[in-house]
Amino acid sequence: MQRGEMIAGRYELAERLGRGGMGEVWAGRDRTLRRDVALKLLVLADAALPDLPERFEREAVAAAQINHPNVVALHDRGVHEDVLFLVMEKVEGAPLTRHIRDEAPMDAARALEIADGICTALIAAHHAGVIHYDIKPHNVMLTPDGQVKVVDFGIAGFVQTAFTLAGSSQLSPAGTPEYGAPEQFLTERGDARSDLYALGAVLFAMLTGRPPLTGHNSLAIMRRKLDEEAPRVDSLRPDLPPALTALVAELLDRDPEHRPKSALEVHERIGRLRMTQDVGASGPVVPPPPSGTKTTAPTRRLPEPHGAFEMSWTGEEPASAYAARLGKPGYYWFFWAVILLLGAALGIYFSLPHVHAPGPANSDNPWMIPFVSGILAALGALGCVIGAVVNTFRELRHAALSQRAPAWSLHIGPECIATTGNTGRREFSWDQMKTVNIEEIKSLSSWYRYAGVHIRFTHDAPHSKQMRPAGWFSPHPGSFIVRERVAVCVLGPMTEKQRTELVEALARFGSQRWKPPASFTSPPTDY
Repeated sequence: MQRGEMIAGRYELAERLGRGGMGEVWAGRDRTLRRDVALKLLVLADAALPDLPERFEREAVAAAQINHPNVVALHDRGVHEDVLFLVMEKVEGAPLTRHIRDEAPMDAARALEIADGICTALIAAHHAGVIHYDIKPHNVMLTPDGQVKVVDFGIAGFVQTAFTLAGSSQLSPAGTPEYGAPEQFLTERGDARSDLYALGAVLFAMLTGRPPLTGHNSLAIMRRKLDEEAPRVDSLRPDLPPALTALVAELLDRDPEHRPKSALEVHERIGRLRMTQDVGASGPVVPPPPSGTKTTAPTRRLPEPHGAFEMSWTGEEPASAYAARLGKPGYYWFFWAVILLLGAALGIYFSLPHVHAPGPANSDNPWMIPFVSGILAALGALGCVIGAVVNTFRELRHAALSQRAPAWSLHIGPECIATTGNTGRREFSWDQMKTVNIEEIKSLSSWYRYAGVHIRFTHDAPHSKQMRPAGWFSPHPGSFIVRERVAVCVLGPMTEKQRTELVEALARFGSQRWKPPASFTSPPTDY
């Protein structure tokens, strides 16, 4: 592949970012949508399986179901000549391998922050039924603002399994030996717990500067993984908290049954560890000095619970900045258009001379049908005019309303979800909820679609099913209940980092109540 070459007549190759046994990674440009992208090109080997393109497409479609800020988005996939290609979101930043090289051994708080981002990506992927199979520092990107982005979801496992079965000696085995779970090197492919093992290996590498087990070649490392337990991280870092070393040890257990059950469980444990790390870093609480005592030392205060989400919106944002516009009611226009066209067609047809030829069928009143068709055409035209006037009125009304929206806010913490808005402050404690999720707010009275936080309450929790969500600017209450889930807050414009913090807070404090959405769309703040 050469610079300037076009892939599928649409993607222009700009700069090669890397090359390996499985292919090449390029920075490119989508000439159709005019945006920068990253392309991964996989050359089809002569010995490849005959159904390889179909399997590749199946895995790519599965990976495309993941919609999460910590996962690099997959835009497109296909075959160009003898090359399979993937088109992905282009991420600015550096891979975790570079940060480990420059910073290792990392501070525990820093390592836990990165591991938390990887873990939230795993939660979203496993919820979508996708397993990575190759979590390693090279597949984790850190953006300039510190956000974690995991790449190659679903595709890594496809490439290694498919090409290994094809017998290609140029490609790596099923999983990177230094970070892959032991079961991936046997006849089994592994499952979601294999990704948790790899997460533990990455966390080990961040804390110590090297993977848990090494060897002079790949086969030696795989043999060690099958025969030996991974060393404990506190043997190299005795300063680490016992709870952290215990978590790493459980993640690196050779037996999948002894590892944590899910990425969500690991995420919750990391959240508790990060809270402990923050409190410890802040130092003890110092009581205020006695009255009249001179002191220059600042009084220390305990920080807010780690991971709490707090955000407010001014209410001055136009609705188009955070709500998708509903299409006009096409069936309404279609009905009146059909009446109009039918009446006009009948009127023209029965006005023609051959229609009024002498005969028993036309001897009574040859102008009755043209008269009726004219009436139909007039009704259709009148309906279209009335519809246009009504729609124009509603357009102007909603445009005016969008400038009078009250300010509102959302807080998610360890005690409750709290909202403020035009109806005051509301608090919803976690023990009042069965589930919490993010989905579209349903309302027949508004011409906008909003993303919003929804709660399904326990049967004894006091709440009103007619309450408006915080941030709802329409004077019509509408219907905010979707299968017993009540909308409590409209989500206004957010940056990608704020989206991530929101999801992390819901997962951390909501625990099993949090139901991650299949997709979550909230337009950015730069409207």
